[in-house]
Amino acid sequence: MLSQTSKTSLPLFREAIVCLVTILGLVLPPGIADAQALPGDQLGNAVTLLEQQNYVAALEILHTLEKSLSDPGQIDGMLAIAYLGQGYQLLATREFEAARDSFRTGRSYNERDVRLWYGEAMTLFQQGQYSEAASLLDQALGIHPQNPEIHFLLGRAYYADGRMAEAVDALQRSFDLGGDEKVAGFLNKVLREWQIEKGMQEEYRGHFQLSFVDSQHAAAIASEILETLEEAYLEVGSDLAYYPAVRVPVLLYSHPDYADVTRSPDWAGAVYDGKIRLSLAGVKEVNKRFAAILYHEYMHVLVHYLAGRNVPVWLNEGLAEISGRKVNPEPLIDLQGAVASGQLHDWNALQHSFAGLPADRVPLAYEQSHAMVFFMVDSYGWHNMAELLQ
Repeated sequence: MLSQTSKTSLPLFREAIVCLVTILGLVLPPGIADAQALPGDQLGNAVTLLEQQNYVAALEILHTLEKSLSDPGQIDGMLAIAYLGQGYQLLATREFEAARDSFRTGRSYNERDVRLWYGEAMTLFQQGQYSEAASLLDQALGIHPQNPEIHFLLGRAYYADGRMAEAVDALQRSFDLGGDEKVAGFLNKVLREWQIEKGMQEEYRGHFQLSFVDSQHAAAIASEILETLEEAYLEVGSDLAYYPAVRVPVLLYSHPDYADVTRSPDWAGAVYDGKIRLSLAGVKEVNKRFAAILYHEYMHVLVHYLAGRNVPVWLNEGLAEISGRKVNPEPLIDLQGAVASGQLHDWNALQHSFAGLPADRVPLAYEQSHAMVFFMVDSYGWHNMAELLQ
């Protein structure tokens, strides 16, 4: 039975829950507002902590309540919300396993809340486990088949996994259900790439899936490219002590197709945007120069999985340059000249993409990035670089 004080506080509790719903964009858990036997003070504290996004403390109170209530199911909805919020906080700090545990625990209290399925799927997606993410999203769609955001993430997962036809279907569904310009832009990108990739052959080895234009030249070097990438997986991985259990898509294009798909500057012969994309222009064999490009791009893969997009370009490119130059050392001619003449890049200009730099200043950007990151690695060691990225 509620005390008289608790009875009078119940409307305030309902108001607090509504406030929580507004702040977090949450759907009111069924039954919570009609609860008739909840200790008001503790519950009010839990609601306040949820409003403050202090999910750890809120969960502590809610689990204490859970043990004392004759009907613990009355607070299942709030527990699910608390685990949802905690999961996204952990995801934001890239604590992936803890985030997955939080989302899964939340589902044990409210398996119909698709945000908990979506949260775990996003965690898997950011770890490169695209097939597993797609499986969870399919289950979420069984609960809420008209949700455009779920279809959009499903399309991204299929795309990253190389399942282009399925990606197009999911993205089109997202757009039809009210997806915004972001969905439309990504759908157009996938359609443009798919038209080219339909005619590609595929070859697999270890941690890489290679798609290449149907030409005798590409087929002749495909196996050697895969072999070199597997070597990069081991050697570059050993620097950062990181060996992700993923299969990385790698695509070889003719020069016109490469330019059409990547829309990159003429000086860029390779791009990593979730997939390693390479132009075959001028490539006759996997020599030291081309192997260095493969090592360079694979370092970008590791940086992506370790740090996401939270990395200044000079750090990302500096690490990649170290990896590539291990295979094909070259003198830092532009850097030497810029130091002598006082014409180094301002570091603020190297925070973002080098695509906006004058073409004749791009080599210096790579060399200057290499010099700074080499200094960092030499001074503090690779183990600290890995920790920095994480």
